[in-house]
Amino acid sequence: MSILIVTEKPSVARQIAAALGKPKKEGNHLVVGEYVIAHAMGHLLQFAYPEHYGERYKKWRLEDLPIMPKEDEWQLVPISKTAVKQLEEIKTLWAEADMVISATDAGREGELIFRLIQQYVGIEKPIKRLWLQSLTKETIREQIKQLLDLSELDNLYASALARAKADWLVGINASRAFTVVSKKEVFSIGRVQTPTLAILVDREKEIQSFVPRIYYKVKVRFEVEGKSFWAESVKEYDQEEAEKLAEELIGKTLIVTEQTEEQAKINPPLLPDLGDLQKFTSRSFKWSAQKTLKILQKLYENALITYPRTDSRYLPTDMKKQVIGTANQLEPLFAKGNWEYVKKLNNRGRIFNNARVTDHFAIIPTGKIKELKGDDEKMFNYVVDRFLAAFYPPALETHQKTVFSYGDHLFEYAAVRVDDPSWYTILGGKESQELLPKIAEVMVLETSAEKRQTRPAPRFTDGMLIAAMETAGKLVESEELAEILKEKGIGTPATRAEIIERLIEMGYVQRNGPQLIPTSKGIMLIDALREVKLQSLTEPELTGEWERRLGLIEKGKETPESFMWSIEEYVKDIVQTLSKEESSKTLKSKQNMPIAKCPFCDGYILEGQKSYYCSNWKEGCKFRVWKNMNRGVITADDVRRLVAEGRTRLKRFRSKAGKAYRAFVVLKDGEVVIEFPTRKKKDGE
Repeated sequence: MSILIVTEKPSVARQIAAALGKPKKEGNHLVVGEYVIAHAMGHLLQFAYPEHYGERYKKWRLEDLPIMPKEDEWQLVPISKTAVKQLEEIKTLWAEADMVISATDAGREGELIFRLIQQYVGIEKPIKRLWLQSLTKETIREQIKQLLDLSELDNLYASALARAKADWLVGINASRAFTVVSKKEVFSIGRVQTPTLAILVDREKEIQSFVPRIYYKVKVRFEVEGKSFWAESVKEYDQEEAEKLAEELIGKTLIVTEQTEEQAKINPPLLPDLGDLQKFTSRSFKWSAQKTLKILQKLYENALITYPRTDSRYLPTDMKKQVIGTANQLEPLFAKGNWEYVKKLNNRGRIFNNARVTDHFAIIPTGKIKELKGDDEKMFNYVVDRFLAAFYPPALETHQKTVFSYGDHLFEYAAVRVDDPSWYTILGGKESQELLPKIAEVMVLETSAEKRQTRPAPRFTDGMLIAAMETAGKLVESEELAEILKEKGIGTPATRAEIIERLIEMGYVQRNGPQLIPTSKGIMLIDALREVKLQSLTEPELTGEWERRLGLIEKGKETPESFMWSIEEYVKDIVQTLSKEESSKTLKSKQNMPIAKCPFCDGYILEGQKSYYCSNWKEGCKFRVWKNMNRGVITADDVRRLVAEGRTRLKRFRSKAGKAYRAFVVLKDGEVVIEFPTRKKKDGE
């Protein structure tokens, strides 16, 4: 008997083959006894471009829109010549096999990859599903004895297929319509990418319109039992008031009007899902979401961690023995921490929850070890730390607040003492602060009037944007509330990193270090869609609702037909709206909005794909600033500052040798040049 196993990637094929015996390579596949293991390379097939459905679609014209293939008209095409070769090998092996096993990744995209291959091959064979949450030899051997019927995953496939078709319909029709009407350059509009871009654009506008407010706080120093403390005014003052009060307070007595203490239990974070790890690495390592996913996928394919493309932060209850076994394997290799908490399944109520596990569970180590280096090691060690910390008891803290008064002026001293650091010893936590003893009054020994300034909300990083996408644009700090809002998130764990990279590829967003900054093109797209009353394309809530409905299809609670009907009606509305004359006028008025007045002539500075340039460039104006100068990112905001003040803020650049340095971009003698900051002379120089 010959059994063909089809995996999603070559590395997974090797892992499965090694678990089944000693594999022998034949052609581009592996053979182990009765098993033949072939692989895809991610997606091998995609829905055909419009021109496959009719010669007239080679030209982009409004009158040909919307393009909507009927149910039996959808066509699949290989994504590349390499894909054709791979598909033909799979087809040959499929024809020779007595049974086929789908072993693509255990999720929506993995299911779609296999089913499209099955459709392309078109040969009827008995088919089973190998559902793997990890790639250890033990798991593979155990699960291959418990194969699922492929039909058990029909709803998952239906959801994946509906999403793929919806993305094609919205993306193809909206992108073509907007591009034709704009008559300037190619635009890409997507069911997920456009509302994600809108989140970035809204934040950028908030930053640009922000007007800082200057205020002062008065700080006072006093001593208690030989120890020095500083309290800060509750009220904000102007400069004159602050300086006057600071001078007046020296030697004065402050009366304690309130002193409270409360105990707090701080639970360890839940086990991580993909988004949680992407947020951590963005914040701590400055990694992109794509880089984090790539490293996690590598660790998974090396059987070191469980499946990474998950949005669950819980484990099924039947994994308790496996968790204990993992702890026993890891304890000798990771001396840090108390592994008894894991082996006793502490916090089991927070960790094991069948109701919160969907296709996949939280990301945890498998117990297997392999020599790792660099970023791979850093990522794996953090996954182990999170696994261990999740079972620790809560950290214990004492929160103290003391309020002092001087006439109508109030001052506050707040401190947190860490009584039991618990899981802080694994993941890090707050530093313990000194609490005040019970006191009635203090004498002011020193004061200062400190100038403060309100700041705008920060620009998004990959991690911050992932968090916003998970909660449909609602930025929340509560871990529990964020979990609840996930059902209405934008995109999926598997696609969010890809969406960010797509926005950059299309010229809608630039990276500036860890920051994601929308370009003029990206801002124009969102502004135009809103002005022509297609704001729904920019709203996270709508896309989140679509994702919720796709989840219902997975659960068999909604039909793909009802979902697709709503998408088709929505696409018709998009095309109809963009076809109106007023939409054309709106888009033309927004094309290439000037960034600033040119400092060299009477022209205006415009934003191109690679640079900022003068509208009079044909007449010979030489103003041009490259978006990437010496591997440093120059934003439209930098150009505005350059024109207004003659120089940008201090920017980060890199030399050809890769050495980092900081410099200004300045206007000098009719040219745009880089200028190093003046080095302050040391005493004696």
